[in-house]
Order: sequence, then structure tokens, then C-alpha cells
Amino acid sequence: MKIKKYIFILASVLFVNTSCSQYLDINDDPNKPTKAELNKVLTGAEYDIAMSFASGNYIGSSLPSYVFHLSSREVDNFGITASSAALGNSWLQAYAYGLKNTDAVISAAEEGGNLIYAGIGKLLKAYAFTSVVDLWGDVPFTEFNVEGNYAPALDKSQAVYNSLLALVDEAIGNLNNTDAPNLLKPASDDLIYNGDKNKWIRMGNTLKLKLLVQSRKAKGEITGWNEKLTALLAENNFIKDGEDFEFKHTAKDNPDERNPAYVDEYLGGQSTYYISPWLFETMSGLDLNVKDNPLAGITDPRIPYYWVNQIKADGEAQNTTDYRSGAFVSIFFASNSSSSGNDQRSTSSFIGIYPCGGKYDDGKGGKCDKSVGTGIAPEKMLQAYSVPFLLAELYLTGEVTGDAKAALEAGIKRSITHVNTVSQAAKADGVAVPTIAADAITAFVGKVLAKFDAAANNEEKLRIVMTQKWIANFFNPVEAYNDIRRTGYPTLLSPSTDYAKSPYKSSKAPELGPIDIPLKGINAYPRAMWYPTSEITRNPNVTNSGRNLSTPLVFWDK
Repeated sequence: MKIKKYIFILASVLFVNTSCSQYLDINDDPNKPTKAELNKVLTGAEYDIAMSFASGNYIGSSLPSYVFHLSSREVDNFGITASSAALGNSWLQAYAYGLKNTDAVISAAEEGGNLIYAGIGKLLKAYAFTSVVDLWGDVPFTEFNVEGNYAPALDKSQAVYNSLLALVDEAIGNLNNTDAPNLLKPASDDLIYNGDKNKWIRMGNTLKLKLLVQSRKAKGEITGWNEKLTALLAENNFIKDGEDFEFKHTAKDNPDERNPAYVDEYLGGQSTYYISPWLFETMSGLDLNVKDNPLAGITDPRIPYYWVNQIKADGEAQNTTDYRSGAFVSIFFASNSSSSGNDQRSTSSFIGIYPCGGKYDDGKGGKCDKSVGTGIAPEKMLQAYSVPFLLAELYLTGEVTGDAKAALEAGIKRSITHVNTVSQAAKADGVAVPTIAADAITAFVGKVLAKFDAAANNEEKLRIVMTQKWIANFFNPVEAYNDIRRTGYPTLLSPSTDYAKSPYKSSKAPELGPIDIPLKGINAYPRAMWYPTSEITRNPNVTNSGRNLSTPLVFWDK
């Protein structure tokens, strides 16, 4: 089994290099910086917030199993436990480092009248707390970071949401304040928007839209939900193409600035992410296991950017296979077959250029290791493509009136634009990586929209929208996890499923099947995360006693 290195005690606030700025030790107490050090602590806060839920990092290495049915040597069958180091480290990274650093930014910025910094700090804090609440439900908020309080009480998830909506409004007010002295203004120390306050305002509006859509089934518990949504949609000032709220990586390896999932997978000794056959079939338009595939018969042009096959369709596998379809070799979620534990590193399909800056699949096969790829792929947090998908959900659920079909089209096109942008930035020197051509995009979108038009009702149309959003959010697992719990889409494996099927037989040489793959008893879908054991031992207010993950625990999960 692959051993991951997790850190419970992190050194100072951070010491990481990026192409934009040098992270360095900011002072003796990083959580009480002087005004002159605002530029340093902002950089640190952005890094720590991004890494709290990053792909390949802590919970970001485990949660994809829940939302994309990726199989893993470490996590399978919804198996994240309270004692999981991944779980504990995400909690610690967010609370002890990211959120404390955002408070440090806010405090120092407000004291000096540098309200652009204050507004950015508040938006970072609101984003991070949104993820924490969405994963765990009730969490420490009002008593968080109170000096001398080592056992903060938990706030109800709906109370935190109301506070976060107010915090976003406060942040936007800070950014719009023309009377503030703002003697210090962020520039290259802002690794996300380079100090562009208008982009930060659009990010804040987009985060607010996400909070409102996320809570739509429990809108009675959000103060002024309807009024907030009406005003927000009337303003219509959201993240645009190319303005994604994301943390960018570089190809530098000393210190290592590459995407953690790339480092994990391409440089590791054993694979962590076995690409989901469920995702493979959905994007390939197949229905062998995905019986009600809403995209049946449609091949997605993003496939060679999402994963890469190390062998050709007529190639021999390293060992007998669990799930194989032509060149695609993987493990089925919750598989109990005799081949599921076989070493398959040299012939299994790998995550590709888009999710982690790995290799583009040119159809020629070839080994995935440190000699290919760059690791240049961003941590996706809040994306431009999410905006039209969120709007389409509002339209189809009758919250507001609008053109859901046009919104779906815009979401797919924005997603493909992002794939093209990332793949061009991530390709290695001298390696040809084509963009998805305009005619291919038009043809693909047209087929999806035809399915949308043919859907029997708005519920079936919503399933198509959410399935496309799920595909777009590959390796953005927190948002995908929220969508699945809120809408029930995309359709995932039924707990009553005893067998899956592989198109090919399990032999090392390619041989047409299909064959049955026995599955373990699939556990109930977890509606939230366990509180980490590491936090339970520190805070008597945090307990898993009586916590039933198979029932809704977050207020919006209706």
C-alpha cells in the first residue's frame, strides 16, 4: 500500500516559492503581522487556503473517491475514517493556518485603513469557511481564533452560512470603499488576481451565488434569501472567462511548486487515482454499467485531457485486469474481484494533463512517470464555468425565470475553454498538445443540447445539467460533493449493486468480454465527513458520538 506523508505540525506560516512571489517567514508571530508585512501574510493565506482542499493534498486526495467513484488503494467504498490523516490535516490546514492567516490579514489591514487587503482577506475567509461547513456541518465559527479559547463551541451550519453571506457583503463594501487611505495595495503578493479588486468583487458575487444556490432547499433558514438572490442576479457581475478563482502551480521542483496530484501520481511508486470506470462510461457515452447514462451515445472531446492510457487497445496489461475497455485499464469502485489488488502501475490509465498537469493522451501509449508532464495545473476553487451551471439549476428548479438551455450551453463551453487554457499552459516544451477545435465543440454541445431538448421534464433536464457540471468539476471534489448531496445528480452506483461489468475479460492480453466484477456491499452515501479524531482529542465540544453520516447533517441537505 502506498504510504502518504501527512504533516500535523507545520512550520511557521509557510515557506513556499511561486513564480509570482517568494513566501518567507514573515515574523516571530505570523498571526500578528505588522502593517508593512501585509503583502507577505496575504500570500501565505492564499496558499494555505488553497492547499486545505487541494487535489492530491489531504482530503483532496480522498474525496474524489466519493464523488467520481475513483478507486484508491487508500480510500474505497466511502471509507474516509475519523482517524484519517487526510481528514485531520485538511481541518488543521484550514483552521490553524489558512483561516488564522486570513484573520491576520483582516486585522492588520483594517487597523491601517488598507481595505482592499481587508476585503480580499474576508473573501478568502468566507470561501474557506464555506468549504469547512459544507464538509462537516456544524463547526467552530464565532469562537474560532479567540485568544485563550482552546475549546471553541460549534455553530449551527445555517448560522455560519448567514454570517458568511454578511461577510461577503462586508468584503465587497471594503473593496468598493473609495474613502479608505489604502496606503498599501496588493499586487504580485496576490497570487490569484494580482491585486485587481474588480476581479475580487466578481469572485465575491460568485461565492454569494454559490451560497444561495447551495441553500435553496433551506432558504427559509437564510435571512432575506429571495431579496439577496434578486439583487445579485440584477447586478449580474460574476466571474468571467479567464478570471477563475484558482491557485496556480508552476513546474519548479526545488522547492516543489507542482500540482500535488501530479507529484503524487507521476513521481510516486504506486498509483493513487484509478480513473473511475463510471466516469469513463459516462463521458464515453456508454451504458454497460451506467444504465441510465443521460449522455448515452455521445463521446466527450475532453477525454484525452482528463486521463491518459499507457497502452494501446491491443497492448498487454501488466497483470490481469479488473476493468478494461480497449486501452483504458482501471479498477471498479468497491471491486471485490481477484484482480483488483494487482500491481497495474505501468499499464493503468492515469490522470492527465487537465487535472494535474500530467500527460496528454495522443493515442500512442507510453509510460506515465517523472519524464512526462509538468505539474502545471491549478487548484480549482471557484470557476467561471460554475456560474451558468448555477443559473441553470435556479431556472430548472423554478427559483427564478431564465433560459436553462442557454445556461447549459455556456457552462459546457466555458468548461472546454478552461481545459484548453490549462492544457496549453501545462504542456512541456516541444510536446504537441492540440486544443479542442471549435467545430468539435459545436458538434459536442449540439448533441448534449439535443438530449436536453428530448428530456421528459425539468428533473431530467437538471440531471443533464448536473452531470455536465460534475464532468467539468473533475478534481474539484468539494463542489461536486455538494452538488450530489443537494440534487442527487449525477446518478452514482446504487448500494444494492452486487456486480459490475467489464467490457474486456481479466486476462493480461486484450480479450473481449463482457465479464462480471463482484462488488463489496456498497456503503450508504456519506452526507458529511467525520470530525477528525485529532480535533476530538483537543476540543471536548467536538464529538462523533451519535453522528450518523447516512443522514443529512448540513442544514441545506434536504
